[in-house]
Amino acid sequence: MHKSLFKIAVIFLISGCSSYKFDESLSKLNENDKLGAVGQITNVTSESQRDALNARALTLLNSELGQDEAIELMLIKSPDFQSLLFEHRSRLAVAAQKGRISNPVFSFERMVKGNETEYGRFITFGLLELLTLPVRQDTSKISVELGQATLEADVFEKVNDLRVAWYEAAASAKRLKFYEDAFTALSANAELAKRMKKTGNMTTTDRIRQQLLLSGATVGLAEARMKNISAREVLIRKIGLTKDEADLMEMPNNLPELPQDPISIEDLAFEINNRLDVQAARLEYELLLKRAGLDRLSSYTDVEFGYRNDRVDDDGTISNKKGYELEVKIPIFDWGDLQRDVVQSELLAKQQMYKNTVLAAASELRESYRGYRTAFDVAKHHRDQIIPMYETLLDEATYNYNGMIIGVFELVQVGQEKSSAEIRAIDALQNLYLAELKLKSVLVGGRMGLENNAISEAPEMEAKGH
Repeated sequence: MHKSLFKIAVIFLISGCSSYKFDESLSKLNENDKLGAVGQITNVTSESQRDALNARALTLLNSELGQDEAIELMLIKSPDFQSLLFEHRSRLAVAAQKGRISNPVFSFERMVKGNETEYGRFITFGLLELLTLPVRQDTSKISVELGQATLEADVFEKVNDLRVAWYEAAASAKRLKFYEDAFTALSANAELAKRMKKTGNMTTTDRIRQQLLLSGATVGLAEARMKNISAREVLIRKIGLTKDEADLMEMPNNLPELPQDPISIEDLAFEINNRLDVQAARLEYELLLKRAGLDRLSSYTDVEFGYRNDRVDDDGTISNKKGYELEVKIPIFDWGDLQRDVVQSELLAKQQMYKNTVLAAASELRESYRGYRTAFDVAKHHRDQIIPMYETLLDEATYNYNGMIIGVFELVQVGQEKSSAEIRAIDALQNLYLAELKLKSVLVGGRMGLENNAISEAPEMEAKGH
């Protein structure tokens, strides 16, 4: 029996040595290039760490904030991102904890009867829990892997959300510039029309038309300013900047240039089993499969083992009492059949969910790539066809204006049409980058849903003919 107790002690010792460190998960995150993170992901737990990161943040804010710089700044500054890391730190610790068995319970008692004093020492532990320790450690390992996959998916989602916010902030700033130019031009037009009306060189109808165009540009400019403010504030919130820090933030004047060639589907490294959602579905199924055996066994019975060693002092006469106790739950009223049915149903549901995730992956890739190619073709058409044609029209209108063939109002109208086309080109370029993010999300298996900006066919600021 002493040998058995020694073996039990060894098992307890081994189980107590199993450990997990969140820094290991952070190292895996920083080594994973697919997540698109820029800079080091750090879970800030001390003031010295915070001070060093704040110094780096100030350096980033003192220069133009590109997309990569915005991501690095979010990793450094965002309380929301740090909260996410702490939540996963807690979940992963809980997952690792499941690989350990409960601590044994030690009881001590002192009983007095006349001249007899009895000291009782009793230690108990779950025998069934101890015997199933290897399986519990396996399930704990799978739980940690599942938690890691979920953490990677959440980090990828945060990074992609930041990229979307950066594109919107950059695009809205560029759109605002065109609306400001349109307002300036139409203000001059309206003032000229007003003066021409006073001198009798313009009808009331034509003057009102010019004033209405200015009114439309005024409303358009106000809306563009509000959208720019909103997009900028969304980016500020996602990064986690204070007001003083936000005042330092300077956005680029333009979106990145349209690539000459689209991404080829042959160049996409698409491995279904490496997608985060497929990994998570597989790990959830494996985890439930491992737990199923434990749950089936525990649905029948449970076993508690206890060892007792008592010391009796009977008026100076010392004696010892030793013994063992075994508690077994007897399945009389509840045979656990409903619990086992629940386990089996959940297992089959996870199995089908895994199959569905694998089947959907290839379909999502085809759909996302087609959406990306469509967005690329539309953006390229604006750059190579539509904008050059409007530039030619403006050149011709300028030539005709200099030759006094057309008036200033017709020249401004062509200029406004070109500005409207450039705004639509910005929308098309932004849609392309959003489609590219969605394609990368499909490749990685992250959770992401993006809506394209509608490209207006007849913008309000576009001038109409007389």
